[in-house]
Amino acid sequence: MNDVIIVGAGIAGASAAFFLRQQGLKVLVLEKEKLPRYKPCAGGLPRSVFRYFPFPFDPVIEREITGVRYSFRGEKEVFVPFPSSPVVMVMRDKLDWFVLEKSGAEVADGVKVIGVEEERDRVTVIAEGGYKWQARYLVGADGAGSLIARCLNLNLSGPMGAALEAEVPADEALLSRFSSEAFFLFGAITPGYIWVFPKKYHLSVGIGTMGRTREPLKATFFRWMERLGIPLDKATLKAHPLPVYLRNGRLHSRRTVIIGDAARLMDPLLGEGIRYGVKSAYLGVRAILRGDLASYTRAIHRTLTPHLRAALIWAWAFYRHPWASFELGVRNPLINADFARLFEDKLSYLSMLARFPLYIPGFFRRL
Repeated sequence: MNDVIIVGAGIAGASAAFFLRQQGLKVLVLEKEKLPRYKPCAGGLPRSVFRYFPFPFDPVIEREITGVRYSFRGEKEVFVPFPSSPVVMVMRDKLDWFVLEKSGAEVADGVKVIGVEEERDRVTVIAEGGYKWQARYLVGADGAGSLIARCLNLNLSGPMGAALEAEVPADEALLSRFSSEAFFLFGAITPGYIWVFPKKYHLSVGIGTMGRTREPLKATFFRWMERLGIPLDKATLKAHPLPVYLRNGRLHSRRTVIIGDAARLMDPLLGEGIRYGVKSAYLGVRAILRGDLASYTRAIHRTLTPHLRAALIWAWAFYRHPWASFELGVRNPLINADFARLFEDKLSYLSMLARFPLYIPGFFRRL
């Protein structure tokens, strides 16, 4: 009998394992892939995540980002310096494994979970081959389209975006073009964007859409990578879903909490989910320690839901009117400064909506 079983060894599951082990609980992590495993992800890690952990992340930081370059259809560009470097670049296989190892939790990889049974005082996790494990509590961190959520009738269905990503080998000349900048290309696909993130020895590139699009994802991606001079001939494309959070769903059952992508906790404007994976893991563990899992759903709806709903408003405005948003928003110095503060967790999307009147003078200067 374990205290807690965690299904999924991504950053949300690994963080939950660390927080639980800090409290001396017996934790078992089940992961369907062999670890460490490649995780399709752009790999932008906000530094605000670091404060949840008592150890430095230097061993897994690939690059520090000192600025962001935005482009609209390759015709107009804006560079925004980030003096405080609020975002660093990581590879998810290294990041997730790093946190999981720090946890000291027991790990069983190559295990495909196929079912869950909850009783009054315990939960049983069933895997292929008839294997079963029991615990007092369960954490579902098994990503978008979570099996755990479906097994427990947690109604978290909704629209999914999609992303195509690749890790591109890069010589010194190609790396120097992007240096320590994150690059975003808007207007190539609606609703969505293309990105180029520099890593230590290669580029992480991708295209993501937050909903239905008329543009063919793969063809659009290849066309724009060719225009940017980034060869994909030696790269392997990986696809994964982007869960869009839309409503106040129940994120717990009698003995289970759902965290991270499994709870659809993803930024609908940027498609970023690492921050929400760590935050939801922290809140889920607090609820388990109190023995009050309903408090987890309440905490998410109190702290994260207003932020994500405000992000939906920004996403709607940006993706419905990409040219106007680029001209009046991306090129607005105050909005850019506030986005840097957003990544530092000094500001939220909700706060930015309240500050909207302050942005208006910048709009008129662009007209």
